[in-house]
Amino acid sequence: MGKRVVKENIQINQNTTGVTITAAVAATKSEVVSYTVPSNSELILNPGDFLALYLADAGGVIDDLRPVQWFLQDPQGRRTRAIAEGEYSQFKEFQSSLLKYYMKGRIVIPANFLLKIHVTNDLVTVAATTRFAMSCDNIYETLD
Repeated sequence: MGKRVVKENIQINQNTTGVTITAAVAATKSEVVSYTVPSNSELILNPGDFLALYLADAGGVIDDLRPVQWFLQDPQGRRTRAIAEGEYSQFKEFQSSLLKYYMKGRIVIPANFLLKIHVTNDLVTVAATTRFAMSCDNIYETLD
């Protein structure tokens, strides 16, 4: 038996093992999602893959104009790279293929790198109601 490389299209979301959801703090740039790519694997975001994010505060409404940033961070936490930035309204669609946020370029996320989502909000968000989704290819080695 030897190693085999597997490539599969997956969706990472709030239920994926290793995802951490936190509440955004009022009037600051806050991390609301963090995910570490597992060892011996990598994620590839291709043109046409989508990003989606749903946030709610205690009143249930987040201002559509709030800045949102999706970025990568190296394992040592020294360098970051933005992969998507915009207003909350650009990312909050999960259903309509006409309104979803689609990637325009190819991004490779190596093993042990972190995917993070930050938002700047006027109110505190509720972590329990935060939803996000990211379609991508997952490439990993397996023993067969």
